[in-house]
Amino acid sequence: MKKILRFAAALACGLCLMGTAARAEEGASPALQQPQELRAVYLAPGRDFDPAASEEDCRAQLEAAFSQAAEYGMNAVFLPVNTASGALFASEHWPMATGFDLLGCAQQEAAAKELYLYPVFDAAFGLQTGGGYGPHSALSAAAVQSACQVLADLTARYQPNGVYLAGYYNHKDAGSMSLYRAEGASMGYENWVRECVTSLVVNASQAVKGQRGEAVFGLMVDPVWANVASDPAGSATSASFEMLTGGFVDLNAIFTWSSIDQVLVRCPGSLADENAAFGTVLSWWAGVAQQHGASVAAYIYNDKLGGDEAGWKAPDQVMRQVIQTREIPGCGGAVFASLPALQENTGGSTDVLLRYYADQIEENDILTDLSVSTPEKRTFTTQEPQVNFYGASDPNFPLSINGKELERNGEGVFSLEMDLAPGQNTFAFEHKEKTITYNITREVVIIKEAAPSGSMTVEGGTQIGMTVMAYSGSAVTASLGGASVTLTEQELATDDADGNTSSYVPFKGMLTVPAAGESEQDVGNIAVSAVWSGITQSVSAARVYVAALPRQAPNVEGQKGNLVQVTAGQARTYPAGVLNNDPYGNCFPLPKDTVDYIVSDKLTYDGDYGHGEYYILGCGVRVSAGDVTSLGEAEWELSSVSGTSSWADGQYVYVSLARSGRKTAYTVEFPGTGYSSGGGATGFGAGQMRVVLKDTRLDTGSPELAGNNLLSGASLSQDGNNTVLTLDLRRAGAFLGYRAYYDGGNLVFRFNQIPSGLSGAKIYIDPGHGGYDGGTSIAGMYTEKSMNADLANRVASILRDRGASVQVTDTSGYVSLDARVSQSQSYSPHLFVSLHHNSGVSSASGTEAYYFNPYSRLLASNLSGRVAGALGTRDRGAKYGAYRVTTHMDFPAVLVECGFLTNPDELSKLQNDGYKNAMAVAVADAIQNTLSSMQ
Repeated sequence: MKKILRFAAALACGLCLMGTAARAEEGASPALQQPQELRAVYLAPGRDFDPAASEEDCRAQLEAAFSQAAEYGMNAVFLPVNTASGALFASEHWPMATGFDLLGCAQQEAAAKELYLYPVFDAAFGLQTGGGYGPHSALSAAAVQSACQVLADLTARYQPNGVYLAGYYNHKDAGSMSLYRAEGASMGYENWVRECVTSLVVNASQAVKGQRGEAVFGLMVDPVWANVASDPAGSATSASFEMLTGGFVDLNAIFTWSSIDQVLVRCPGSLADENAAFGTVLSWWAGVAQQHGASVAAYIYNDKLGGDEAGWKAPDQVMRQVIQTREIPGCGGAVFASLPALQENTGGSTDVLLRYYADQIEENDILTDLSVSTPEKRTFTTQEPQVNFYGASDPNFPLSINGKELERNGEGVFSLEMDLAPGQNTFAFEHKEKTITYNITREVVIIKEAAPSGSMTVEGGTQIGMTVMAYSGSAVTASLGGASVTLTEQELATDDADGNTSSYVPFKGMLTVPAAGESEQDVGNIAVSAVWSGITQSVSAARVYVAALPRQAPNVEGQKGNLVQVTAGQARTYPAGVLNNDPYGNCFPLPKDTVDYIVSDKLTYDGDYGHGEYYILGCGVRVSAGDVTSLGEAEWELSSVSGTSSWADGQYVYVSLARSGRKTAYTVEFPGTGYSSGGGATGFGAGQMRVVLKDTRLDTGSPELAGNNLLSGASLSQDGNNTVLTLDLRRAGAFLGYRAYYDGGNLVFRFNQIPSGLSGAKIYIDPGHGGYDGGTSIAGMYTEKSMNADLANRVASILRDRGASVQVTDTSGYVSLDARVSQSQSYSPHLFVSLHHNSGVSSASGTEAYYFNPYSRLLASNLSGRVAGALGTRDRGAKYGAYRVTTHMDFPAVLVECGFLTNPDELSKLQNDGYKNAMAVAVADAIQNTLSSMQ
């Protein structure tokens, strides 16, 4: 090190050499003349201005360049101040390349535009050994002395914000060898070449700092000082040029003895460069600089944008590099290599850059690559006439499909439906430099499936429920034995509560079989035909046999029949005159131990809800064969109601009927309630609940009700062989469900009382999906399960604040549909709400709520209307749907689809915190309003 100092002093010819250690002893350095984050452009002679032009023309060129930089929101300009032809500033020691003071003009423009100005001094040009001015073949003491003297004069005259040094490399050739022999003494040639570079940088830094301590002294560097293969302290790169070996730069010595404030790192490689990636290069330099109290800035080659080099084709490459400058500790900003490239605005890149600097866009948007989450497969065959694409991209840059630009929401999410022609269809998505191509082959199949299938034996006159999955918009008919029916298109509703993104929808209708005869009849297969876009397709459904004349339930003493007993906790019932697997909201369950005669053979149905086997009971309903067990043949007998009682607790009121004899079946109805053909309520304003107990004699008076706020009266009456229990409601339509069970010989009906508002109410909130079941997902960015859970927690918080007791399904892991039902029934709430977000074709929008039992309809209507209002979308209304979590009678239960994730505009709202809060309030209000209307 002593040799370096002696040699540096000799080269300096009287300039004082002071390293960082010496400067530290003098106290704190003055504040540097630099912005908090550097946003600069580099103006190049011959490109941005012409030094050979007249002063007037050159001034105009500089004025235009500085104005453009200011308009772009830059805060600094880097300006080369010497070229191979001479200085671009007033100098007493070097010839000038212009007839005027170009640097002085630039300073005036910088001051007028309030921009920092940093001269870039290229030490590769200067006074030559043999006389004259021009490029150096090698460094010499005279060249170093001249350069540092000029730098000192420049700093003293112009007082710049800072100076950046470039062109300080040395070479090993005949010229440098000759200089070594004259100046190097016994240092050794290799050491001398390297120490020339160190001396130049050390003395140049002091030349600037000695004249203006607050001026930034910066060093322009190439991307790689040394590859790690050349030096263990080097970077994880494989660049062809290394400053250590190609420029003889002793980095440790330079940093130790120089006053370097910032390193400006040339970064020609993209983020994906295999040899010297942007992030690798900048991070290495930042780490080295920080060790010596300096910062770095990135010299970004934005003029490469749109080129064929790896990574540069993407218009967001510059933006991603700028984002990395903010992420790398010790990095103080960026210098853009080309002002014309900014003006060119390749792919809208400059527009995005300026918006980013203005805090108008999010980093995460820029870092988003094109992703198409649906369909998952890129090549496949389908029978669908359309395909739905869902995905996401950077919203700041265009996205196209087959060359046509797509519209997206503010987060870059897109959703579109494309028609498929028969045969192969190709769709190419292009975004930034990424292309995703789909090859989809369409087969035209109008009817996907028809139910029932297989073989079935039915009672004469039975209505067979037909379900045909066919293209939406088809004309579908079913016929059997000369009878024909046109099926009606329905909405698709399945237990996963996801919307329909398929072009296949259910067509439903009832096909009546011929009357029964003395013997079984084979009436053939059900024929199904569908017409779509002029194309006709026909298929065969189930083969149907009509049983011989049906048996009648015994109803007088001495008659016999076959008894069955309910073994399920609650046996679902179905209409007797219809055969399908669809639950009906107007058919109420029978509790365990109920006994009745069967009046049919076992009936089978293979349909859209799977395989079903049933018996028809004497009370006039159909039950699943799996819910009952045979008790064998028995004579008809009457049971009796021998006593009644009633009691109440904080939530329930009970009505109990003491019975003797068999625990016979019964039916339940709510007089005045209208139902659709599928069992959905058209309204619920019932003032009574009516229970008809089959084969039961009344041997007692009407029950006296315990004090309660639900029922106003109860009466028992005899109707032939049946006993009728009539329960009057205090308020028409005010009903919160019931559960019936046999307790010993007593048939008990337990009713939810009406709570006095939310205070005292128990509410169960069920966020749909969870665990590995994410529900609808858009480009992996938005998962329905997380949105459902978030909304559920917001709703629960609001309801609790209003005084309600609330339980929420824990969906951190997977929860089955049966478990959700079981958990909610164990909690015994007054109301149940399952929260979902919908999916469908890209144009689908709005809020809808599904109910099953008739007294859930009011809650469904309230939820759909209020959530739609909060979201500012279409109210699709209350809809009847047999979802697993709603198909029970214990309490009103509703499944609400808040909005469509597959609609980009609606998704933007569903992701917005303000809308989320508004929806949560709307759900809470709907629950509160439903309870309040019943008081």
